Amino acid sequence: MDFYAGKTAIVTGAGSGIGRALSLALADAGCKVVITDLVQERIDEVVEELKGKGAEAGGYRVDHSKRDEVEGFAADFFSGWDHVDILCSNAGVAPAGRFEETPIEDWEWVLGVNLWGTVYMMYAFVPSMMKRRQGSILLTASDAGLVPMPFMTAYQASKYGVVGMGETLRIELHEYNIKVSLLCPGDIDTNVIRDSHIYIYDRTGRSNAPELIKYYETKGADPAIVAKAALRGLERDKAIIIVPWIHHGYLYVLHRISPQFYHVVMRFILEKGIAHKMMGFKR
Repeated sequence: MDFYAGKTAIVTGAGSGIGRALSLALADAGCKVVITDLVQERIDEVVEELKGKGAEAGGYRVDHSKRDEVEGFAADFFSGWDHVDILCSNAGVAPAGRFEETPIEDWEWVLGVNLWGTVYMMYAFVPSMMKRRQGSILLTASDAGLVPMPFMTAYQASKYGVVGMGETLRIELHEYNIKVSLLCPGDIDTNVIRDSHIYIYDRTGRSNAPELIKYYETKGADPAIVAKAALRGLERDKAIIIVPWIHHGYLYVLHRISPQFYHVVMRFILEKGIAHKMMGFKR
C-alpha cells in the first residue's frame, strides 16, 4: 500500500487482539510502528514480531487512563521518532453486565481507559499533526458505540463518547488535511473479554463468564480481518468502518431507520431470554 509506505504509526493497546493485528498490518504495509500496552511481556513479543517483518519498531508501557503517563509517552515519542503520520487510538477495556450489577468503580475504569485515554491521546498528538497539516487518525470504537445492546451500559457509554468525539474531529480537522475514521468492530476474539470484569449471572447467582468467553472464542472474528478492513477504510477516508458487517451491521441500519422500533425489538430479545440463548448463557 503506497499510502502507508515510509510513514510512522502509533498503535495503543497493541499487545494483543486488534491492536496487535493493526500493528502487524501497518508493518506489512511499510510503516514504522510504535506500540503501547499495559503488559510489558506483550509489548516485547509484538515488537519482536514487527522487527521480524523488517519494520522499525518500538514499544512503551503506558496506562492510558492516566494523563501523566500519556504525556510522558508523547515526550518520549517525539524525542525518538520526530512525528506521527498515523495515530491509532485503540487501547480499551470492556466490563459486561447490567447497570445495577456493574460496580461504579468499573465505570471509572472503562471511562478512564476508553474515553479519557482517547482524549489524552488526542491532546498529546493532534496539535503536532495540525502544525504539519497532515495525518490520519483511527479511533477504535465499537458497534456498541453505534447501537444500544444489553449487558454493556458502561462500555457503551465510553464508546458512544468515542464515536461522538471522532465524528466531530472528522469535521473540525478536515481543514488541516487530517483524516479521522472510526473503527467499529463487532464480536472479535481478543484478550479484551478474557481480561474483562463480567457481571452476568444466572438465576442461581452463578457467573456466565465462562459462556461469554467461549462465545467470543468460537463466534468472534479474527482480529486480522478487522485490521485489514481498518487500513482499507483509513486509506479511503471512510467515516465509520463496521467489521464484520454480518455481525451487527443490520442492527445499525435498523437503528438508523427507526430507533423506536429497534428498542422494542431489543427489549423483546432481552426479556424473552433470546439474548442469553444467543450467547450460551444460562438463565
